[in-house]
Amino acid sequence: MNEFILTKDMLLILSPLILLQLSLAVYCGIKIFREGVQNLNKWAWFLICLFVNVIGPVLFLLVGRKKEFK
Repeated sequence: MNEFILTKDMLLILSPLILLQLSLAVYCGIKIFREGVQNLNKWAWFLICLFVNVIGPVLFLLVGRKKEFK
């Protein structure tokens, strides 16, 4: 059987994607709790941003942010 073992080379290849995911989640988390949200509550959007990889934060930025009309 082939076992999946995370090697140093695999980690180096995946590191940009991991960094992108973490930075998007942190950025969206700050926006969620400082500025507010629309459509869902804050915790629901926060969990979506954390667990739905890159698509969750992008979805929040497109449809979940609180729109301010000045």
